[in-house]
Amino acid sequence: MWESHRTTSRRDFLRITLTGAGVTSILHNQSFAETMQRSTPLPAPAFYWGIGIENCWIAQTDPKRDGNRRLLDVFQQMQHDRRWKEDLDLLPATGVNSLRYSVPWYKSEPRPGVYDWSWIDRPVEYIVNTLKIIPIMDLIHYGTPAWMPDGVADERFPEAIGRYAGAMATHFKGLVNHYSPHNEPQLTCAWCGLTGHWPPYRKSPHAWSRIGANVARGMVLETQAIRAAIPDAVILSVDLAIASVADAYARLPADDPRWPEFRLASSYYPASLAYGKIIPGHPLADLLMAHGVNEAEVAWFQQHAARPDMVGCNSYPDFGFGWSGQPPEARKNDFTRRGSMPLERAAREAVESLTATIKRAQDYFRLPVFLTETSAGVGIEARVAYIEALGRWVRRMRDEGVPVKGVNWWPLFDTIQWDYREQTDRPLTDFLYEGGWNNGLYRIEPQPGGELRRVSTGAVEAFRRITAH
Repeated sequence: MWESHRTTSRRDFLRITLTGAGVTSILHNQSFAETMQRSTPLPAPAFYWGIGIENCWIAQTDPKRDGNRRLLDVFQQMQHDRRWKEDLDLLPATGVNSLRYSVPWYKSEPRPGVYDWSWIDRPVEYIVNTLKIIPIMDLIHYGTPAWMPDGVADERFPEAIGRYAGAMATHFKGLVNHYSPHNEPQLTCAWCGLTGHWPPYRKSPHAWSRIGANVARGMVLETQAIRAAIPDAVILSVDLAIASVADAYARLPADDPRWPEFRLASSYYPASLAYGKIIPGHPLADLLMAHGVNEAEVAWFQQHAARPDMVGCNSYPDFGFGWSGQPPEARKNDFTRRGSMPLERAAREAVESLTATIKRAQDYFRLPVFLTETSAGVGIEARVAYIEALGRWVRRMRDEGVPVKGVNWWPLFDTIQWDYREQTDRPLTDFLYEGGWNNGLYRIEPQPGGELRRVSTGAVEAFRRITAH
């Protein structure tokens, strides 16, 4: 459990009932409320140099529905829940001005309509008022509360996440005004609806289509609720293009003139739906309606489209995301091609792969772009080379007039990989392997007794150098 900031006086606590929805907010500390009233969100920088702390969570562990899968809560498993201050104190050495940070929904809303912010208040206040770093809050980083056994497929999901977004924005108003409605909704739909990795463990284009419509509606309602609470909120999407879905389920011949449009829209599904890009008659609308999404639902998004302020793109040169999933061995690829190329050239080529990703998203959505996640390099030397090439790439993109507003390294420190949830016969330390997206600036050294020590590397100073420009 997160370190509590409660005092010994019960008078420091308030129990607040939010009218209109039967919602209860518990453990709301009066001194924290006063802190928020005195605070003003930090101003947006000219450029966001950011970082993230890996924070995936999947809370469903019912043996009847979920088998022997165990709780995935990376904040808990990496001990961030109790050593948050020590971890956050690593940030100044990196030179960042922003932090993508998560509030695991299953802890914040343990029962429907009952919100508990007591465990997250102090870290958020510390990030803003002590470290002077902008938190970009992820509302959902894949998981849902366990009381939604089918996760994002639950019929209650869109309205529930919308109410949750409004409650969080209201609670942190005065400290936080940057929000991300859904981390990688494309991967959510793929892993929940096509690969069977996450609840509800479906494997069909019908499930992918229906889950996507549910997620897209949630994204719209989240954005509306945040903007209602904070009119000048900054909404940052976190998107991932997965073209292989279109390749597998296309109902168009490759020479159809609509094929490029179809492939692009499906790569960004469900964001393309939530942001108003899919209209009746669109080739993706035809596919969706062939798999359970009706025309009225598609039309609803035209009326209620909720575009973000910036389109986030996640891109990792060490591997490509595929909807079919990849075994751990495939995620250990290295952009140096295992040393077969000179390091500087390999880093330059790896970074150049970001250009098409960024320009494609900017051209499609016609919004400023943000490289919301990137990292690469198995080994610190390769990581430093990629960081240096990344700094040069940012300067070139901006010189060329590409509206890149920020770059976010992921993650701050190496962490466990997600297969920890399924491979329950193995200890946590078996899942601390690097590669893919897991290229921290700080290494993890397991200690006797179970402590996971964060160890600085040359990548920290390298990243600080590029953030200084």
